[in-house]
This record gives sequence, structure tokens and C-alpha cells, in this order.
Amino acid sequence: MKLSVFKEGLKERLVLLKASLIFTAQRELAYTGNNWASVLSTMAYTVSVLIFIKVIYANVQLVAGYSYNDMLFFFFISQLTYYANYMVTIRNLNDLIADVNKGNLDMVLVKPVPSLFYLMTRSVSLVSIITDALAPTLAIIFSINWLALKITLPAVMIGFVVWIMGLVAIHTFQLLAGLVVFWVGESENVLDLASNMTAASGSRIPFEGYNRGFQILLGTVVPMLIAGGFTTSILLGKSNSTVLLVWALVVGIGAFVIRGFAWRLALKHYTSASS
Repeated sequence: MKLSVFKEGLKERLVLLKASLIFTAQRELAYTGNNWASVLSTMAYTVSVLIFIKVIYANVQLVAGYSYNDMLFFFFISQLTYYANYMVTIRNLNDLIADVNKGNLDMVLVKPVPSLFYLMTRSVSLVSIITDALAPTLAIIFSINWLALKITLPAVMIGFVVWIMGLVAIHTFQLLAGLVVFWVGESENVLDLASNMTAASGSRIPFEGYNRGFQILLGTVVPMLIAGGFTTSILLGKSNSTVLLVWALVVGIGAFVIRGFAWRLALKHYTSASS
């Protein structure tokens, strides 16, 4: 690919992303009551988990080698993963499923834009990130004893790369679940299953809490541990960072390739509303 073509494609995607961010923000700012309800909901969940962790560690010193402070930090990384995934992937996939069922996808496919990129970024909400994520995340941040965590700069750099690869892997896994709609006509429940699997296995138990078999399964075929479990383990120095980095890169890059192939295959099975 020529550099000029790459730059043009990147510029086009940035323009699309900017327009989507502005439009989504304008739309959501019009519903103040809904925003406040969402804040209360996410805050209630966060407080309940913090209390649960406190109760657990009132009776034990370590869980899977994690102290109380370590587990709070794991919860912090898991929540960042959840918000990043939900604000981009889940919202847009639900819209995609509806578009396929209603035939609205036709209007996207005829536009001179990269269709999959547009569909996966058209409803990215900065408003929701602020309203839903800010207060709960601050509650977790203030609960952690940061001075007790011995996190190094190299670990942060490696952890960030692993986190991004984990998000790509989760995104692809959920995208595959959503694309089932092209074959069976509905995939909302399939997407819900994939999303619940992500939340259950990726944010409840740290990487070290699984046996080797589940670590491999949940780090490859069902790649739920990478963004939360791998990243936390690297940052806290509990596992070999090089091994986890290579593992995450292989799965993340592989997921990105599968993502493009699956989208092209799905389009071949799409019955246009205008055909």
C-alpha cells in the first residue's frame, strides 16, 4: 500500500470519527434524565462490587495470589476494559443488527466510506463515557492504595499494548456473534451471550485464578482474559510480561485479520432490501 493511500484512508476515518462523536454527543445531551439514571446505575454496581470485595477480604488475606489492594486494582482495569468495549462495540453492534433486519444497511453500503469502520464508530459516546464511567471509576481510584503498588514504566508500556490487543480480541469475538444476523436473521441474544461471557470470565477472576487449561481457552478461543487479566498481571509483576505480550500480539493481530474476513463473508450472505 502506498503511503499516500494510507494517509488518505486514515484522514477519511478521522473525519468520520469526528463527525460521529459530535452527532452522538448532541443526541445524548438532549436526554438529561436518561444520563442521570445511567450514572446512578453504574455507581450502584461499582459500590456493590467494592463492598463485596471488602467482605471477601475480611476473611482471607489472598485470593489467587492477589491481596485486597491488588484485587481493587484488577477491578479498576476490568472496569476500564468494560467501558471501552461497551461504548464502542456493543452499542454499534446492536445498531448493526437492527440495520440488517430493517434493510437500513443498504444506505451504508452505498456510501463512499469504509463501511465496517463507519458502522463500528458511528455511535461512540463521549457523553456516556463521562456520565457512566467517571464517577464509578473515581470511586475505585480513591479506594486503591497506589503507593503500595510497585508498577514500573516498562510494565505500563507493555501493559498498554496488551490491553489494546485484548480490546481488539474482545471486539472481534463480539463482532462474530453479531454477524450471525446475516445468516439467521437475528443475533441480539447471541451478542448478549458473548457480552455476558466477556463480563463474567474477564472481570471477575484474575488471570492467576484459572487453571492452565482455562487460561489458554479464555486467552485464545474465547479471548476474555487478555485485556483485564493479562494487563493486570503484567502491571503488578505477577507473570512473565514477555510471554503475555507475545501471546496478546498473536491473538490480537489474528483477531484483526479474522475481523476483516468475517465481515467480507457476512456481506456475501446479505440479502439487500432493495434486491
